[in-house]
Amino acid sequence: MDKTGKVKSLNDQIKELEKIREEIQTECKHKNTYLKFTNGTSKVKEFCCECEKELGYPENKKLDLFLSGR
Repeated sequence: MDKTGKVKSLNDQIKELEKIREEIQTECKHKNTYLKFTNGTSKVKEFCCECEKELGYPENKKLDLFLSGR
């Protein structure tokens, strides 16, 4: 298989895996979450502990608790 074929195959695999991840994240109830700084920024986002879906910006109460280090 030439390089173009390998790249196409990898891209197809990535698309399939992203589809599976999306299905898992759609079915997840997001009961437990955590906060973290997004890569290379000073913005804090909330993520699901189980499926790792980005859920958006946290509520002020959660953000204050996170930033206080408790």
